[in-house]
Amino acid sequence: MGKISTGSSSLDLFLQGGYDDDIITTVYGTSGAGKTNLCLLAVVKVAESGKKVIFIDTEGGIAIERIKQLSNNFHQVLENIIFFHPVNFEEQKEIFEGIRSLITDNVGLIVVDSISMLYRLELGRSEEVYEVNSSLGKQIGVLVEISRRRKIPVLLTNQVYADFDKRDQVKMVGGDLLKYGSKCLLELQRFENCRGIILRKHRSMPEGIEFKFKIIEKGIEVVD
Repeated sequence: MGKISTGSSSLDLFLQGGYDDDIITTVYGTSGAGKTNLCLLAVVKVAESGKKVIFIDTEGGIAIERIKQLSNNFHQVLENIIFFHPVNFEEQKEIFEGIRSLITDNVGLIVVDSISMLYRLELGRSEEVYEVNSSLGKQIGVLVEISRRRKIPVLLTNQVYADFDKRDQVKMVGGDLLKYGSKCLLELQRFENCRGIILRKHRSMPEGIEFKFKIIEKGIEVVD
């Protein structure tokens, strides 16, 4: 079982070396919790090493200025990122249908930020719920296959909604499709003075352990 760095030595320590390289890791939480920031930390680390990163940005939320802050070699990092910007679920589906052709030994990370935004919008306007869910399931299946066969880590972000049956708890959009497709689940929470990560699922680490941090210009810093 290999690992790649999260881009933060403190978070690497928390995850016993970083993100596993043969699974999907899903980071989920409310808006502004820091999901994209965590992705960019890993993206910059991989791109600086000379590996390529496939980045599917469904939210239009990638700030080039933020990448500049995180990297001492900004131009090399951008050269090593392959960006996709789907604006609807059909375009997202088409990207996944062709993603296998982009996979080489030089790809070090795949990021989808977020996997659920365009899916959620499609559900809201389509009467073919089964077809939409089936398409999302196929997309996740493609990512599972790539990560397992090629040992390429996959990092997803996901949106949440309130669980009114359980006060103060949230559920991931996509439900079991994302839950079972991801071998590592990291829930992000916002607190008054910091943010927190709760490990909700992992194949070799205890669930429920927490990591608190602040977002700073050069990345994140641990909060005791």
